Amino acid sequence: EDSLSLEKAKSPSYSGVSKINIEVLYLSHISNFTDFDPLEEEEDVCLRYIGRGERIGNPDLLIIPGSKNTIDDLISLKEMGYEEQILANVEKGTKILGICGGYQMLGREIIDPYHTESSSTRIDGLNLIDAVTVLEKTKITSQVKAHLEKNPFFPSKGEVEGYEIHTGRTRLSRGIYPFFRITERFSQPVDIEDGAIDDEGRIFGTYIHGIFDNQVFRRDFLNYLRQTKGLSPYFSYQKVSFREQREREYDKLASLVRKNLDMKKIYKIMGL
Repeated sequence: EDSLSLEKAKSPSYSGVSKINIEVLYLSHISNFTDFDPLEEEEDVCLRYIGRGERIGNPDLLIIPGSKNTIDDLISLKEMGYEEQILANVEKGTKILGICGGYQMLGREIIDPYHTESSSTRIDGLNLIDAVTVLEKTKITSQVKAHLEKNPFFPSKGEVEGYEIHTGRTRLSRGIYPFFRITERFSQPVDIEDGAIDDEGRIFGTYIHGIFDNQVFRRDFLNYLRQTKGLSPYFSYQKVSFREQREREYDKLASLVRKNLDMKKIYKIMGL
């Protein structure tokens, strides 16, 4: 099922708009790859997944996605020579975005004191952000609301909605900008820094899945990439956001299920 969805994403549509080239590393234990579905809908984005053994191209943005086993995927990534390719691309100006497990990989090291993911107690990260992640026994799983923290690279107004599903906490060193500030978790108000941006606006990381579902943030981030590429901003705000469009499709599916199944019998089986 995962591979079918990824194959679909390898065939971007083309228009006369100057493109941003985005590549996503297809990790062995990739998770939550639907994070990138909204990027497929953008006219100025060419999205490509890097399959196992394929070389990274020359993207404007390289995304390291979430992983069901971060340490195992990081070891595999290094063994296959991707660490050298990533660092070489950064030197050439490629921006890097790590989401969840991908964010953890960007730091100096990942410590696994309880061996929740492997027999190793620690592993060196890619050292693109001065940060250390410690994996914990308890997994955080929650819908969240957040806003972009003030940074010198690009503005974005309004609230971002998404979700967290991860073990571990990442501790930043001084001088690293947090990417977001979480204002609501478990439907309760909180004040929690999330993610990181390096001091040159090249490396980004966050624990929040679904950030590209947020239309305003998505376009502001893409226009930042356009700006660094020497392209003028592009505005393609849709009347219906990707999130709303997806919810409508879910509603259609739910309606179809209700029409074609004996829901009373199903509820009875479920004890409802």
